[in-house]
Amino acid sequence: MVDGLVAGTDALPQLAGTRQRIAFVWLETDGRAPVRIVRTETSVWAFDREGGIREGLDESFIEVMRSIEPSDHSNQTVVQLAPRLSKKKVEREHRWELTKSEIDRIVRDIWPKSKQDSLKHLKGVSQRKPPLTSEARRAIGEIAEGFWKTSSAIDSLKETSLRGFVFEAQQRSKDDPGYEFLFRAIAEMGERRLEVLRRRRSDKGVWYALVEVTRWSDGIGEILERFHERCANRPEAIAAARRLLAEHANKFSTDVTVKAEIITDLEWNMRRDD
Repeated sequence: MVDGLVAGTDALPQLAGTRQRIAFVWLETDGRAPVRIVRTETSVWAFDREGGIREGLDESFIEVMRSIEPSDHSNQTVVQLAPRLSKKKVEREHRWELTKSEIDRIVRDIWPKSKQDSLKHLKGVSQRKPPLTSEARRAIGEIAEGFWKTSSAIDSLKETSLRGFVFEAQQRSKDDPGYEFLFRAIAEMGERRLEVLRRRRSDKGVWYALVEVTRWSDGIGEILERFHERCANRPEAIAAARRLLAEHANKFSTDVTVKAEIITDLEWNMRRDD
């Protein structure tokens, strides 16, 4: 449920419009039995009108970033007042300290001696995730192995070919009931690709400037940081990408690359959760 709240796929309507103090507790276990508490952390979640927390998490992240003092202290006479004020605000609005009685209450929930010791469980609105068996995991893995080929084949088509591809896939979804949903899915992928190409032809509309800092090892890349900026049109996105690239160019090294690109809002919506 917590993963769903963070990802924006779940909600707690009963907590809509409230701020809740959250305690995270890490346990060391022996099998499934808890042995000891390793550490705890606290946070404050602001729930929106639907009971979600994504918007509140984004706002708190911005506040945390603002509270970080610049590393350049070359001018010692300048007092960095704004970061210090933000840090106090972060501590006041997004952090809290566990009291001894609250810790004792958590301990009784982990090692209950009676039914009254167990805390009440909250349920989200999304359907509970069924267990993924090894057989199901293996089947999904085998099916997904060819996904990149499908995506690559669609992305390589030009607009004229894509229109014919979409029409044929839609037709086959009607003619071949056994694979109706698969043909329909690749038709939707083709339509989405067509819309991306259409938007790329125009300087107008929302564009995003994106810079990725990636560490490479044995040909495998691990994205360390991403920086983005929403822009009103493509020329603004190009200028923003150049600026972001210049700001983070010093992170380039023998095994780290700094890459800049501009993408349409449709592509951003497909990639932002990454």
